[in-house]
Amino acid sequence: MAAERVPGAPMSPELQAELREAWAELTEAAKASKVKNFHACTRTARHWTEDPAAVRAIAATLREFPDTDSQQTT
Repeated sequence: MAAERVPGAPMSPELQAELREAWAELTEAAKASKVKNFHACTRTARHWTEDPAAVRAIAATLREFPDTDSQQTT
């Protein structure tokens, strides 16, 4: 279960650890997709970079992009 952060409060050690794990997932997904840059935003008051669920959602989206080197051309 994701740890919840109160706006303006310092991040708990648990949330910091979860966020580090989420960023590791995003880093690996970006490498695999060969994405060099992207922009993201959130609909909540919290910045997406501080929300493990948002970071993981972006990682999942990047995993859906095909590797352009492996695509067949006809």
